[in-house]
Amino acid sequence: MTGDYTAVTETWGLPASPEQLAMQYFRYRMGAELAPGGAVLEVGCGSGMGLPYLEAHARMTVGGDYTMALLREARRHLPDANLVRMGAEHLPFVDHAFDAVLMLEMIYYVADHEAALAECRRVLKPGGRLLVCLPNRDRPDFNASPYSTRYPNLGEIASLLRDSGFEPRVYGAFPVEAASSRDRVLAPLRHLAVRYRLIPSSMRAKSMLKRILYGKLPELGVVRDGLADYADPVELDASAGSDSRFKNLYAVAVATSL
Repeated sequence: MTGDYTAVTETWGLPASPEQLAMQYFRYRMGAELAPGGAVLEVGCGSGMGLPYLEAHARMTVGGDYTMALLREARRHLPDANLVRMGAEHLPFVDHAFDAVLMLEMIYYVADHEAALAECRRVLKPGGRLLVCLPNRDRPDFNASPYSTRYPNLGEIASLLRDSGFEPRVYGAFPVEAASSRDRVLAPLRHLAVRYRLIPSSMRAKSMLKRILYGKLPELGVVRDGLADYADPVELDASAGSDSRFKNLYAVAVATSL
C-alpha cells in the first residue's frame, strides 16, 4: 500500500447518513463476535472509531494503518489504544499471534490481495478467523472509490480466501430495496453521476453532498451498541459467482491448519 488515504477514509465528526452509520456498526459488531475474549487485529483501522467497540469484547485489540495522519487522529481521540503503522502485505507481528483479523472496507485499496491474505493467515492461530467486508461491485450503480485497486465479487473473494488457506463463508447485508419516491427522483441523477464519474472523491465532499440532499445528519464518532439496528446477514452461495441483491459482502474465513 502506498499513498495517503485520509481523503477516502471515514473520520471523526464527518456527517453521515443513517445507512452509513448502520453499516459502520454492522461491520464492527460482526467483527467483535469473531473472537470474544481473544486477541484481535484490525488491518486498516483508519482513524480508529471502531477500536473501543472491539476492545470491549476482546482481551487485546491492535489497530494498524498505513497513513500516519489517520493514526495521529486515532491517537488524539484514543490515547490508550494499541496503534501500529503497517501495510497489509507486511504485518509486523509474529506467527499465530491473533485469534481474529479484520479487514473492514479496505482490501480494495491493497495492491496485492494474495500477499495480504497470506499475511493474515500467517498471524492467525490455527482455527482463527478473518473477516473481510467490502462493497458488492455487482450491485446496481456501484461506484469504485478513488485509489482502489480491485473489488473481488462474491465468487472471487471466496476463491482468494480458499487459495490462501482459509475455509470461507460469504454473506450479504443491506439489501438493494425497491426505491422510494424520493429515491426514484434521485436514481437517474446518481446513475449519471456514476457513469460520468461526477461523484465527489473525498469523504468530506461526499458528506457535504449528503447534507445538501438529506438535510442535517448525525456525525461519525465512536462505534457503540444502539448506534443502529442490527439484522443477521444472509449467507450466499459463492459457487454462483455473483449476487446483486446486497450492497455489501462479508466473508468470514477460518484459518486451516498448516
